[in-house]
Amino acid sequence: MLKVISYFVIALLVLLVILYFYIETQKKRAIEENKKAILLRVASMKDNYKLNLKRLVEQQTLSIAEYESLYRIANNFFVFQKVTPQSIAYGEQLLESVINAMPIGGPDTANFETVHQQVTLFIKTLPTAVGDYNSTFYNNVLPELVKNLVAFQENSYEITQMVESSAENIIDNEQSQNSLGAITSQTNN
Repeated sequence: MLKVISYFVIALLVLLVILYFYIETQKKRAIEENKKAILLRVASMKDNYKLNLKRLVEQQTLSIAEYESLYRIANNFFVFQKVTPQSIAYGEQLLESVINAMPIGGPDTANFETVHQQVTLFIKTLPTAVGDYNSTFYNNVLPELVKNLVAFQENSYEITQMVESSAENIIDNEQSQNSLGAITSQTNN
């Protein structure tokens, strides 16, 4: 009877060891798949940002040097930060806000020079050393820089709208005066 129990216990132990290694292999596989998914998401985040920057270069909104400076924002994002789903989501949101802060249109748009000068100033305030692209930069400095760039563009847009509105009013007034003058001269005749 003891022999039967010992065979049963040995078989059970072998089965438990096999089961343990199977479970551990599955855990490792799941961790690897999760890492791959995170790395693909990071690559996708950088690629989308890069494509948007290239579009701005094609529109002549950015020069190649400005493109390279702005791409460093994405390229250095995870140098001093952990790669987690939360940090990836924050990085995606931050890069999207940088792209959305860029002027739309090229050199033919109103106030392009003024807005482009502000974009150039924004780019010049970016760090040049890789070590300066740290979590403080991404969490505090860059959002403030983007906010200032957006505020400048909104103010520039409002000024442009006021100038265009004033110009339209002047033209309308001149046309009204010309029409009134024509009516007055017709009544005098």
